[in-house]
Amino acid sequence: AAAAATPGITILDHTIATGISTAGGAVTGVEAVDLASGEGLSFEAAAVVIATGGAGWLYSHTTNPDVATGDGIALAYEAGAELADLEFYQFHPTAFRGDGAPPFLISEAVRGEGAVLRNAAGEAFMAGYHPLGDLAPRDIVARAIVAEMRAAGSENVFLDCTVARGVDLAARFPAIFAFCQGQGIDMRSAPIPVAPAAHYLMGGVRTDTFGRTTVPGLFAVGEAACTGVHGANRLASNSLMETVVFGKRTVECLGEAPRGAERDPRAIVDGVDGGPAPGHGTLQALMWDFAGIERSHEGLERALGTATGWANSPARPTREWHELREMGTLARLMLKAALLRTESRGAHYRSDYPEQDDRHWARRQVFRRGN
Repeated sequence: AAAAATPGITILDHTIATGISTAGGAVTGVEAVDLASGEGLSFEAAAVVIATGGAGWLYSHTTNPDVATGDGIALAYEAGAELADLEFYQFHPTAFRGDGAPPFLISEAVRGEGAVLRNAAGEAFMAGYHPLGDLAPRDIVARAIVAEMRAAGSENVFLDCTVARGVDLAARFPAIFAFCQGQGIDMRSAPIPVAPAAHYLMGGVRTDTFGRTTVPGLFAVGEAACTGVHGANRLASNSLMETVVFGKRTVECLGEAPRGAERDPRAIVDGVDGGPAPGHGTLQALMWDFAGIERSHEGLERALGTATGWANSPARPTREWHELREMGTLARLMLKAALLRTESRGAHYRSDYPEQDDRHWARRQVFRRGN
């Protein structure tokens, strides 16, 4: 609402960006489609900022909204920008898991107040996985939960908040308390069913500390960007500070963007065609099963072949087709990055290479179109 009321800002509803235009190696604008009319749109710009968020919708279970498809990252790649650290995807260990309910994030702060994870048998299990028990790093907790779920053949474990003595849970965690109440659970007296969910992409469009990508005039901020500050495993809440700090620094640089070659605005399609796209669910299940919390060469290779097919599918002027194509592009790159990194580091865990290998892998992977 604040943005819509700001002079100089025009918000285009029901419009998707389908390409970033360049000339002479620099940005010249954005191509888009009006989904209501099917009309192709072309916008000239000396600077374009990718602020499209992450890619949680690539996975079956995610805390992200359904617009987090990673298409902005894929568009930057197609325009020639470098992407980095794509193998590092963070899975939050405790998202609500219930029939028909969204995977609402249950903060680790709840465990910080004394809540305990229990398996299907009611046993507290985290002490057997890490010296810090329930306060272990996110990736370790997520893998432990998956192991307990697999052993029990269950869809979730439980977060027991009844042992958090002396804590007013309703006052300390009002949003979580209200959500659980809406699901028929009083967290003061009953355990919360939880399981891991895709949460945050540490990688993205490679930028400097002023949001500049490797394409002149193209900038990226927020989760779509990869500044490198999160390394292989983001610390909680650091992404909020990153967005504020680097977002401000990016704005300071926008006036420096070189103007690319002039071009005439033009329509890029004549109308909507092609019918519905295949469902996102198949790609999401593939990524969850083979590029999720635990990965292996066999699984990554299997998923890579399917994702490559979607990435190479012809673009059609519907949101569903566009999103699936760009999701396929980013999924292919994420799978390739995970396949190449033959070690485990941070949020990237290979069951066939479970140890960290600093001798060969104390370095970043960068992808550019054509390499």
